[in-house]
Amino acid sequence: MTQRPPDPIPFPSDRVQRGAGSPQPAQPTQPGQQQSSGPIIYSASGQPMRRVQPQAAPPPDPVPLNRTPAPAPPPESAESAESAAGGNEPVSLHGHIAAVIDATDASFAQDVIQRSHEIPVIVDCWAPWCGPCRVLGPILERLAYERDGQVQLVKVNTDENPQVAQALQVEGIPAVFAFVGGQLVNRFVGALPEEQVRAFFDSLIPSEADIKATEGYRMLQENQIPIARLHFEAALDEDPNHEPAGVGLAAVLSRIGETDRAVELARRWPNHPMSKSVLTAMELTAALDGLDPDVVRRSAAANPNDALARYRHGCLLAVEGQWMEALDELLESVKIDKSAADEAARKTLLGIFGMMGDDQPVVAEYRKRLGRLLF
Repeated sequence: MTQRPPDPIPFPSDRVQRGAGSPQPAQPTQPGQQQSSGPIIYSASGQPMRRVQPQAAPPPDPVPLNRTPAPAPPPESAESAESAAGGNEPVSLHGHIAAVIDATDASFAQDVIQRSHEIPVIVDCWAPWCGPCRVLGPILERLAYERDGQVQLVKVNTDENPQVAQALQVEGIPAVFAFVGGQLVNRFVGALPEEQVRAFFDSLIPSEADIKATEGYRMLQENQIPIARLHFEAALDEDPNHEPAGVGLAAVLSRIGETDRAVELARRWPNHPMSKSVLTAMELTAALDGLDPDVVRRSAAANPNDALARYRHGCLLAVEGQWMEALDELLESVKIDKSAADEAARKTLLGIFGMMGDDQPVVAEYRKRLGRLLF
């Protein structure tokens, strides 16, 4: 055996919790695209950033975006708000790297999509006439400042920026969207209680275990196996139930021969693609039972109607990374005798399917071919 099957290296982005009752978010088809008063919020570095309104009890429902705005007094200007407070602190830091910025149709791609590749970006779609927006907005701003540099809050006035509202399919406001890595990952509509909004923020910010596991995967991709192991072990020290770190460590241990612990970790999260990869690799290796690869090849060639010989040859091909040939050989074993070695060929095929992923066209095709042989 010269090569183990390659390990998939997914890092789940679905760490966020969808807001109660929130539908699956639709991706924007194209990036298109405040008044405030009250106490001043300071960043962790001690700089005055933006004034926010005192919190009020949230109303239950969002305001439909297409309703006629109710008459409202003109908003207090930034200058008058600052004068009323009797200070010289800036109300906002437009053009600077601030916890809260305003975006437009023209700047949405840069302020949100591009920025979300650096840190999570939360978009607050609001309008001056929207009562619930005036309740939720200060909560969002305060939480953004509390996280000083860990998350970016971007406010979008939907009256002035209809392209953003259309791209995000906003039907009611306030509507809040979360972007990570250029992708829309979560959303909610309406003025939620602060506790739920805080949980929404927290779900987007990587933990220490997340950061260490991510570095472990980077080292794994660069084939720096000992360093990857250190990062995964450190992540599990931070959080023993951290799935990405656990399955990453299982992949590392399987490569260096610590199979018992690798299997133990993989079985804790059996539905993860990397766990399936580890467990399938162990099964393939066990099926060969230490046989010489040349002996396995000669046996299959000399006994084309021997289901067990063809099965072992299929396992060898898989271990060597010849996946298509392996799938064909395992199908031949099923065709000859599907019950051989307690249906070993069928079970191994299912393991490989799970490792590759059901969304792969080759998996769908070979599932159909297996089904025709079984039924």
